[in-house]
Amino acid sequence: MNELKETIDNICDDFADINAILAARSRELDRREAFDQEISEQIQNLLKENK
Repeated sequence: MNELKETIDNICDDFADINAILAARSRELDRREAFDQEISEQIQNLLKENK
């Protein structure tokens, strides 16, 4: 029974690690999207100024 509990605990720990990695990646993608949007706006402003 202890072996089963240990296996389940290990699986839960693995899922917690995966969840943390996915959360960090999601935040990274959100920051990237905001950065891309800001750069796009700056490029558009420069193009408008040069017309």
